[in-house]
Amino acid sequence: MTTTQIKQKRCPYCEGQGYFQLILGGTETCQCCKGTGKKP
Repeated sequence: MTTTQIKQKRCPYCEGQGYFQLILGGTETCQCCKGTGKKP
């Protein structure tokens, strides 16, 4: 599997992590993929 194929399956907003790292600390679930990390 190439990196291009992997990028297409990942959520573009959270880069496949399923959450965002907040500046003040902690994390927030990605609303786009609902925490799955996969493209909706």
